[in-house]
Amino acid sequence: MLRKLTLLGAVFIGACNGTPGPVGPVGPQGDAGPQGVAGCPSSNTGQTAGLTATVTVSQPGDGAAFFSPGDQPVLTIAFANSCGTQLFPSELSSADLFVYGPRAPLQTVTATALMNSPSATFAAEQNLISPVDATGDAGVPNLTLQPNGTITYQLSPITSEDAGTYTASIWAIGPNPLDQTFALVDFQIGTATVESYISGPADSSSCLSCHKNDAVGGKVYMDHIAPGFSPTGNYALDSLPIGSCKSCHNNKGYSPNTILHKVHAVHRGSHQLAPGIAHPEYNEPADDSLSAFLDVNYPPFPVASTPGLTLTADVAMEKDCTSCHTNNVWQTNISRAACGACHDNVFFAGAILADGGVDPTATQGVINPPTVFGGAACTSTAQCTALSSIATCNISTGNCELTYHQKMTDDTACATCHGVGSVIAPVDVVHNITQWLPPISLDGYKFQNVTVTGGSGPNGSFNVGDKPVLSFQLFDNEATPAPVTDLITNSAWAGTFIVAGPTSNPQRTFGSATGGLSMKSATTGAFTYNASSQTYTYTPTATWPANALSPINSVGVAPQVNPAGSYTVWFYWARTTATIRDAVDAQVVVPFQTTEPVQARQVVTQAACASCHGQSADGFPRLAEHGDQRKNAETCNMCHSQYAQDFGVGATGLACTTSAQCGGNSGGWETCQPNSAVSDGGMICTVTVDPTPGIYIDFQQLVHDIHFARLRAGYQEQANLGNPPAGIPAGTLNYLGFSNSLSNFQQVLSPVDVRSCTNCHADSKAACSSTAPCAFGQNCVSGSCVNLAWQSPTARACITCHDAADDTAHAALNTYTPTSGPPIESCNVCHGEGAEFAVDMVHNITTLYSTHLAYPREP
Repeated sequence: MLRKLTLLGAVFIGACNGTPGPVGPVGPQGDAGPQGVAGCPSSNTGQTAGLTATVTVSQPGDGAAFFSPGDQPVLTIAFANSCGTQLFPSELSSADLFVYGPRAPLQTVTATALMNSPSATFAAEQNLISPVDATGDAGVPNLTLQPNGTITYQLSPITSEDAGTYTASIWAIGPNPLDQTFALVDFQIGTATVESYISGPADSSSCLSCHKNDAVGGKVYMDHIAPGFSPTGNYALDSLPIGSCKSCHNNKGYSPNTILHKVHAVHRGSHQLAPGIAHPEYNEPADDSLSAFLDVNYPPFPVASTPGLTLTADVAMEKDCTSCHTNNVWQTNISRAACGACHDNVFFAGAILADGGVDPTATQGVINPPTVFGGAACTSTAQCTALSSIATCNISTGNCELTYHQKMTDDTACATCHGVGSVIAPVDVVHNITQWLPPISLDGYKFQNVTVTGGSGPNGSFNVGDKPVLSFQLFDNEATPAPVTDLITNSAWAGTFIVAGPTSNPQRTFGSATGGLSMKSATTGAFTYNASSQTYTYTPTATWPANALSPINSVGVAPQVNPAGSYTVWFYWARTTATIRDAVDAQVVVPFQTTEPVQARQVVTQAACASCHGQSADGFPRLAEHGDQRKNAETCNMCHSQYAQDFGVGATGLACTTSAQCGGNSGGWETCQPNSAVSDGGMICTVTVDPTPGIYIDFQQLVHDIHFARLRAGYQEQANLGNPPAGIPAGTLNYLGFSNSLSNFQQVLSPVDVRSCTNCHADSKAACSSTAPCAFGQNCVSGSCVNLAWQSPTARACITCHDAADDTAHAALNTYTPTSGPPIESCNVCHGEGAEFAVDMVHNITTLYSTHLAYPREP
């Protein structure tokens, strides 16, 4: 016979010839299991029941493609928890119905007549709970509660509604306020032509590229998700942009502020000139909330210049309309409301009076405050006409300005000056940065046949003393690509060569004190061109060293011994024309003292950065740094390596004659001193006191610091001196860079919750195997590369966001520094994979949202 025995938790099954003994006494009752969620027994402890809503609309009769006057569309609405249990409306905290349309921004209104709702100016929703009880539809005409909890809601007869696409939407909150849902359904009135949202379908909107946590089931992070509007935040309102947004933000909605004005102004951010002021000339009321976005900067894009006007990244950020608009309505549907949302200082019908009305005697529009052009100082208006036909010279300031606009009482003449093909300021030209760039842009230029040879080890592996020989071809971006043959002779071209590694923690092995080697300098190497093969070759003068170079601007840091592993050869060529610089680059991974397959570095990916910062034609993020030369996010760490610091004492900036001409003088850290680099007695602004002591520009720290800057505690930056006259407060996150410029990032904050690590640490999804490994930072999972680098805790990364004094002390106490070798951290004990406070657990904001609320956007 078989007998089953349980001993100390183990189960054994074996043969036994004896007879069964008497039944033993009943044991004590075990502990109760975890409490399940009401109506959802399979939920885990601490997990809420969840909430979903579905809404469908009846079909027009007789096979019609749209509803006509007299028709009454019927909505069917149901609610359920995550276990599929259907809920009655009375079990919810709230449930509201919205109906709006048509979709054209200047026409969209809440369809109060269809909703059986009072026709008040801002009546936006119909409450589906308070008038509904178990007996049926008391209080709301045309609403019926079915026995299973389903609602059928018959809209009132269609009458004079404008033709177009209409949307019915449901916003509901469950018994637990953390359970929220939003659902949409579209239907046609008066036309079969479906109107699209300018940002694309709500579930794949262009808004999501910046604002969505990319994990499965991730939240969308806009203004309503943050606690404050409600104690837990109303994240469902942000979930389906711009479909959910227009439910309230339309021309007759719950919010008096339209989405047209709200979205443009918010993304204009710090460049608003008259934030939130009322514009009665196009029926836009005051919006005091917009002043809260003066610390917002839209992710920058490439810049360009026009004669007499120098544009900087600061004023070019929000000009690329195509980053949000998926259709061309921004070129064709020109209106005062749309243009005025960003150009908020333009009052098209004249000055606004104290009573909020428009001056009836005005003969022209007013621009207040004036729009100021940069460039050379002017002494007469004639010097400003190249910038705009209506520009004038402010003699007292020397600035060309716009102070007036043609009087516009409607939108009929907007296209005359700003339509496609107009000659004054066509919006498709002045707002399309890609049309500014082709004469000087290197988008689409390609390196081909790139090789790095010279390794003396097995399979071409490099050893100490070897010289890496770089060969490549460069082709332009014409329809039929032609080789670029003048890199050597054309002074507009400059090339840079860097080698760093290993890819697990790069330090430069070939480079200069502040970066890379100039490929056109005879002292750093030999650069040649073979016309017959259209191939360039660069051979550095130096040989592969045993030790890496010192980290940039580091103090007291010994260069690391170059360990065996994969090293990256990175080179880029920049071309400067008419003050605009662009670059094209390539990278090759080579083995050093190893026969293992090489691994590139992809802790972050180009695509992840480009999702928010925009993407150029050649796939790089539109985030060009260091004079528009560095665009490759995967190679920033080659110079921004561990222990690298920003500039400090002795750094030189602009030529000067007095200390008052030095930007940092008023901050107490820069004076005018003799220029040791010249012998003619010239003077130069020189740093005398480090304004950013101990500040690292290590890429791992730099990126985390910047993307969470607004909410950091700032312990590491407490000694930063700042530069008060330039608006840079002491003790804030700033870095000393080129020409002693102090760059302040204190107000930067990622548009998505920074705990969503995979938004930046994205999967490359490359195919992989034992012989074709993933890049460093990626792990091979079921034949595909998955980014798991963000799950490895290190003080170097973690105390960038967790940067209070006690966080710093915590990291220091858990780090052991031996007499030789690198420091040893014990972070994995508590924060490693499977630990109680593992990174993937404490940063998990999707599955157990109840324990990880969104944080306020302001300190």
